[in-house]
Amino acid sequence: MSTQQIPPRAYADSVQHENELNGLFRQSWLFAGLKLELQGNSHQGVRLGNTEIVLQCDEAGKPRAFLNVCSHRHARLCEPGKHRGFVRCPYHSWVYDKCGVPLSVPQKQAFPQVVAQPENFRLQEFACEAAGEFIFVRLAQDGPSLRDYLGSQYDFLEHASVGLDAVQDEFREEVGANWKVVIENALEGYHVPSVHSGTFMEVDGMSREKEAPRFFFDDARHSHLEHDANADWVARFKRMESKIGSWPWRFEHYTHHHIFPNLTVTSFMGYSFHVQRFDPTSAESTTVHSRTVGVKFEGATEAGKKMMEHIYADGHAFTKKVFAEDGAICAKVQAGVRQATKLAVLGEGIEDRVRHFQQAYVAAQPIEGQE
Repeated sequence: MSTQQIPPRAYADSVQHENELNGLFRQSWLFAGLKLELQGNSHQGVRLGNTEIVLQCDEAGKPRAFLNVCSHRHARLCEPGKHRGFVRCPYHSWVYDKCGVPLSVPQKQAFPQVVAQPENFRLQEFACEAAGEFIFVRLAQDGPSLRDYLGSQYDFLEHASVGLDAVQDEFREEVGANWKVVIENALEGYHVPSVHSGTFMEVDGMSREKEAPRFFFDDARHSHLEHDANADWVARFKRMESKIGSWPWRFEHYTHHHIFPNLTVTSFMGYSFHVQRFDPTSAESTTVHSRTVGVKFEGATEAGKKMMEHIYADGHAFTKKVFAEDGAICAKVQAGVRQATKLAVLGEGIEDRVRHFQQAYVAAQPIEGQE
């Protein structure tokens, strides 16, 4: 058996799923959110792997991640999603500051030890670092720094962060497939002619002059591609430039970055960035958290702003249509992988990113029963 590919049973086995959550997802740096989402006095409830965290920025603007459990009697502190104000336990109203230290305790005379040394009762904290606007959390106590883990992707995320403005569109959807099935679908374009004949094949704006995009495998864990934009699309934006203005990082291609294990960041020409995290919810289901983040434009006229609003709206509709197509085909793959016994056949060139992902997975996560 090849030690460089994932066997079919690893896409459906519940024991392997639990091993991933307790191994791979604890040891990796996991994308948790964006700093721009934590502006002001706010915090977020986020689930990473099988661990619920509270994400917020301290007074210095540094992101911090805490276990979503009150130090008092272990209640969950907040529900998933964004919340205003300080972290407040819904059970007995203990309030925590930005560093996870109890700030206010009702009937404090009953808790002299907390009043005397509140820092001893701070929330359990995890390693948390940011690359530009992108916040990552490592659940394991020990491991590489975020910069070392991300490799060349660190600079990409910092560059992409320049000018990021606000979330333009956001949704969470369930896909009836293992997270690895969904990731692998995102890593190859071989399925596009048959699955996306009415979407990508019609209006994707990609150049047809080259048979394949350029793949980059600078890092053992991560990969990305670049595909030149269609000359007509480039010309279209140049004609609109006097109205829509300029944006911080303009490039004339589509780029798709996979940051191991479960994050993708894509952009077409740099005027917005599509950020997707693929969260494993069971051995055979995945929650996809999708954000489209706009960038700041300089020198835009009112007419130009309206143009970009229409472009964003069209992009949101396009994204959701493509997502529905991918979700349906991933469910069909999952139905097949349950019964499969042989390793997948990976095409040369067209499925190199899938092969790269599988090699990274095998290196990071032992597979039950594989020699």
